[in-house]
Amino acid sequence: MDNNENNENQYSNQERSTSNGYYFKKKNNIPWYQSCLLPFIAGILGAILILALYIGGTKIVDFASSYKDEAEITKAPANEKGGNIKDNKSSNKSVSKMIEDVSPSIVGVTNKQKSSGFEQFFGSRDSKDSSEPQETGTGTGVIYQSNSNGAYIVTNNHVIEGASEIEVQLHNDKSVKAKLVGTDVMTDLAVLKIEGNYNIKPIKFADSSKVKAGETVFALGNPLGIEFANSVTQGIISSQERTMSVQTSQGVTEATVIQTDAAINPGNSGGALIDLNGNLIGINSMKISRSDVEGIGFAIPSNEVDHIIKDIMDDGKVTRPYIGISMISIKDIPEQYKKDLKLSKDSGVYISEVDKKAQNGIQKGDIITEIDGKTVNDDADIRNYIYDKKKPGDKIKLKIIRDNKEKIEKVTLSEQNK
Repeated sequence: MDNNENNENQYSNQERSTSNGYYFKKKNNIPWYQSCLLPFIAGILGAILILALYIGGTKIVDFASSYKDEAEITKAPANEKGGNIKDNKSSNKSVSKMIEDVSPSIVGVTNKQKSSGFEQFFGSRDSKDSSEPQETGTGTGVIYQSNSNGAYIVTNNHVIEGASEIEVQLHNDKSVKAKLVGTDVMTDLAVLKIEGNYNIKPIKFADSSKVKAGETVFALGNPLGIEFANSVTQGIISSQERTMSVQTSQGVTEATVIQTDAAINPGNSGGALIDLNGNLIGINSMKISRSDVEGIGFAIPSNEVDHIIKDIMDDGKVTRPYIGISMISIKDIPEQYKKDLKLSKDSGVYISEVDKKAQNGIQKGDIITEIDGKTVNDDADIRNYIYDKKKPGDKIKLKIIRDNKEKIEKVTLSEQNK
């Protein structure tokens, strides 16, 4: 909620009167000209005060609006589910009506960059606009918060990375300039803000932990650029969770993503992956693009998007806790290697590397089965828990198996440098 609205709501004008609604004045002996003069002076002072407030009103509003907004993410009702048949509780009984309702929250995002000195000198000497930022790429964004002062948009970091100017195209084809609020390279997410009242209903966030393979989904965005804006493709959830190694501008990182076969093309990046009820379950981020591969795309789960947005809105960046280990889900280890490693369990995570600087008491070859008393089935359980519940400096208890013996290790989380 805008802090200016909070301040205004604290005050109200109250009419003061007696219990009868009026009062009598005692007769006095003040000369008539003084009786007339006092109201005249009071009227002048009142007019001056009103004029001053009117002139200074803009400054007052500007000062109040300079306070930081909070992330107001709209959650989908808990009883709404995805699946392959539209939820009976949904107000939209047809898919086309659902798409029509949610489409205004999907926008185009254009990355504009200034030409380098050499390009300006050799390539654009005769152009009057050579110093103006030029379009270098396009993508998609999703409006997740909107009020009378502006709207907030989540998109991919790689869509706006390196931009000197960002432009957003709304569903009605109107283009407006956007301000970058913050980014997170590791999850490939960024938050933008556009000023003004656009009367756009923000998208609702579904609980991405509840999606299941085989559920119907739709990808909304601008494949190949603004020319194909407001495109919709349909598919299913191919896998509710994949761990992918992703190359970013800050190095290689592991991303937990939702896999889908809905068509995702260049320009769809930053767009919405929604369920049958029009609720966001992921932000489309990447695909495997090879001649022998078809229909393997990935989206950042809405629960992680929610978490990252809040960190960016609060601090302008994402601060992550760090254990100092590289881990592999035991269920992802081929059977022949399980025998070599003498792994008898099918759940938990295997520690493949340990950062020596971390000094966390964990050793290569350990198997983590619990974190703070919660069962660990795979690496995502650990990652999601510490990212959602912990911060650098917090302590966690890990139950591990070492040499076929259970052991408890207390670990102090540090701050991830990347």
